[in-house]
Amino acid sequence: MSSPPSVPPFEGADLEAYLAAHRFDAGTEAFVRSLSEKGYALVDLGDEARALCDRAVADTDPHFARRPGANRIQDAWLRSRAVRRLAAWPEVARLLQAAYGRRAFPFQTLNFLRGSQQGLHPDTIHFHSVPERFMCGVWIALEDVQPGAGPLVYRPGSHRLPVMTMRDAGVNEPRPTPEHYESHFVKRFAERLAATGLPEELALVKKGWAFVWAANLAHGGSPVTDPASTRRSLVVHWYFDDCLYYTPMVSDVDAERLALRLPADIAAGGWAWPRRGGRAVFPGVKPLVAEFLKRVLRPLHIL
Repeated sequence: MSSPPSVPPFEGADLEAYLAAHRFDAGTEAFVRSLSEKGYALVDLGDEARALCDRAVADTDPHFARRPGANRIQDAWLRSRAVRRLAAWPEVARLLQAAYGRRAFPFQTLNFLRGSQQGLHPDTIHFHSVPERFMCGVWIALEDVQPGAGPLVYRPGSHRLPVMTMRDAGVNEPRPTPEHYESHFVKRFAERLAATGLPEELALVKKGWAFVWAANLAHGGSPVTDPASTRRSLVVHWYFDDCLYYTPMVSDVDAERLALRLPADIAAGGWAWPRRGGRAVFPGVKPLVAEFLKRVLRPLHIL
């Protein structure tokens, strides 16, 4: 049995040989090439998924109505069957396995009511893996995205930049904090991105379509110019089998002091134990307890 790749094939130097060896159908090959060249790809999830988009909106809108000003729900998949089904959409899992050469599993969801207006950032500072880059994001439009609603903004090609660690950003602490991220990383990353001259693009995604991006792609939320607008969407973060999973923002990557994670496996149920060299690695008590409590304390009513 062959070993899993140490670099996602679409990010590797031998993409043509990989595609020739696997002889994917035209749609799958186009997906892999788009991720390789641009750092993102668009996928039509189909009419069944569009119907689930309506269910996901119906499940989550009451939460926003009860909490004026709220714009985000984390891990609604624990309460909404529609969100869970969309999060683990089989076609997305199939395409990701083709691009990454490992089984993909969704581990977190975020539901948004309006545009996030979040600054440009790579996910590699929030979620990462060993080997690196085995993580990705999938942004699903639950309604057609309008120009004034703060569409997703991104820099095509930025996924090819070196992964920036907290030490790269000037944080020389054994245990970095979110405050260090705000004071150091945000500025340094913006400077690096500006130096590339890469253009900015907006994702005007239609309902039931997914925008899939590589972990290191610079992305965020553009300004909301129509205050009355909504931008209902579902963000799903995915990991891949047989990796270490950790939170770079609070890790000293260069010294190999990693804040390990115990991610959920939304598709299969349970958790994905971190692994190195095929062997399970204990993630520590804190992530174990946090994940256990998340399941125990979730609302009993499933939408």
